[in-house]
Amino acid sequence: MSIKARIAKTASRLLRYFLPWDEEEFQAFLAGPMTKSGNRVNEVSSLNISAIYSAITIIAGTIASLPRRIYKRLPDGGKIPAVDHPLFDRLYNKPNSSDMTAWSWIFSQIVHKYLWGNWYTYIKGDSYRNREFIPLLPDRTYLDLENTNKYITNIDGKETNILRRKMLHIPHFSFNGKTGFGVIHFARESLGISMALDEFAARFFSNGANNGGVVTYEGKMDEADLKRISADFNKKYSGLGKSHNTVFLGGKSPKFEKLDSDAEKAQALQSRQFSVVEVARWMNLPPHILKELSRATFSNIEQQSTELVMYSFLPLVTQIEQAMNLSFFDDEERKDYFVKFELKGLLRGDLAARTNFYTAMLDRGIFNGNDVLELEDMNPQPDGLGDIYMVPFNMQNKEAIKKVKTEPDPVRNNPSRIITDTRTKKRSANLRRKITNQLIPRFRNYGNEIVSFEVENIRALVKEHLTERDSSDFKTEITNFYRDEFRERITELAGPLINGYSGAIIPVSQDEINSEMDITSMMDEFEREYLNYFISRHINSSRGQILGLVKDNTDTDALIDEIILERMSEWEAKRPEKIVMRESIRAESAFARNVFLVCGISKLVSYSVGKSCPYCNALDGVVIGIEDSFLPAGEFQPEGADEPLTVSSPKKHPPYHDGCDCGINPEK
Repeated sequence: MSIKARIAKTASRLLRYFLPWDEEEFQAFLAGPMTKSGNRVNEVSSLNISAIYSAITIIAGTIASLPRRIYKRLPDGGKIPAVDHPLFDRLYNKPNSSDMTAWSWIFSQIVHKYLWGNWYTYIKGDSYRNREFIPLLPDRTYLDLENTNKYITNIDGKETNILRRKMLHIPHFSFNGKTGFGVIHFARESLGISMALDEFAARFFSNGANNGGVVTYEGKMDEADLKRISADFNKKYSGLGKSHNTVFLGGKSPKFEKLDSDAEKAQALQSRQFSVVEVARWMNLPPHILKELSRATFSNIEQQSTELVMYSFLPLVTQIEQAMNLSFFDDEERKDYFVKFELKGLLRGDLAARTNFYTAMLDRGIFNGNDVLELEDMNPQPDGLGDIYMVPFNMQNKEAIKKVKTEPDPVRNNPSRIITDTRTKKRSANLRRKITNQLIPRFRNYGNEIVSFEVENIRALVKEHLTERDSSDFKTEITNFYRDEFRERITELAGPLINGYSGAIIPVSQDEINSEMDITSMMDEFEREYLNYFISRHINSSRGQILGLVKDNTDTDALIDEIILERMSEWEAKRPEKIVMRESIRAESAFARNVFLVCGISKLVSYSVGKSCPYCNALDGVVIGIEDSFLPAGEFQPEGADEPLTVSSPKKHPPYHDGCDCGINPEK
């Protein structure tokens, strides 16, 4: 027995227990409300209408077939596909760990949206790397009206709560922007008429006795003759294959009468044709898309196809893009990443029109050859030939012509050459630092959120478990908190932060040394290691501080709870900005150094920024082997420093101390 049948059977038993419904009434309830035409229409039965089925499959199939990518914004206003983003493959190929394809996911969700009124996708997983998109059934999922921060659904027969931030919800037609209504909700009466017309046509041709004429006789017939003639009539004339035969009825003085029951004259065919147009209106489609060509001409079909993209697909795609951007990325990530469905392929004209357009764009230097090839879904030309922009000679700027350099670029002609001139190194380092500065707000959001979560929970533990006489329970709870709840939360927050930063800094660092190596797998492994190091460092520091305060004040008259609460106030005031400065510089240097390392760079040079301290000035220009350390563990007191800098562990890259904003460069 199917799941649907089991649910219906169970519901039937419950309803019969509580309500005076018989089986027929309950089945009618499942079939949907009764329309004025006498038919019941629901989301599933509506697909028996050919126009609805065709419209749904055209819309869902077209949108599911569109190229869709996650793009990264460039500083100059352009964009590039963010192929290294962990969600790129989820959106384009495989939305989850099952055998479902991205096409099937998008198709089914658009069907849900149009018929039931809501697209529900569960965003499973905390970090980008284990995130999955799970489609949910719209008739078993709804927003909790008592707590609008969560949804309630049924997964594998169990009621499950899903947080709002874990749900991609796209309503169809909505009055409040939260819950949607499908087309069937509003078009039920129209669709009921269509179903009635289909039923009429079927009964008219299958069961009706559609005869060409009748022969009658005068006089009366007895009961036996009447039954005999009635049975003989149904046997000889009922059914589509026996239509238009002449009917002979008993009696004297036979007389022939011609019968006219043309279905088209009865406007049955026109009514069914009109129902297709009516469905086209409800689904916001031009009629010719549903194969209704009675009013279409070859001159206006292309224009209608353009309007289909502009007025039907574009609003739908825009709604999906915006919903995905809100659900996939946080406020800071949306400044860099966005989802885009490509509609331009649907707007391409015929070959002659495209040729004229491309010629005009090429002649004016707006497009290059590769731009045209991309629009035609073809590969770019080799050796960079397609990147050249052509401009008519009589329209060129003469000053620009004089300044054209014909000398070969030694760096581009020798990809293995390391950039070592001072100006280029400075420019490359500045680009890395510019990216870091652009991502400072994201580090700040992370710092504020993780410190707020940490402080709030520790204050609660102090209030509940720390007493004047005994601190053992408190120490146990602190250890458990940082092992379980805090580790889960910091992983959830730090994962997207580190992943987004690595995706921005790695390609810049690799381009800096003109490397074309495929380092994806190595950098993915390094990112995982760095994230674990990032999380463990924070946990060890916080836990160590708190347990240290307990230990140092256990045998004193000091109130431990007040001391810890005072430290929490200090964390709230200062720690987020310390995280911003320390972790942004550390991430920049760590990822750049590892890129240089895996690409074969053997030396690094340290540089200071602006007005630096004596420690950073002493390290400015220092060159070391890439596996060595700029500062060994111990004390470091250069000339001009009032006191030594205590180095707890070897420093292979900045920051060398709190507040340090030094950087590193590759060295020949």
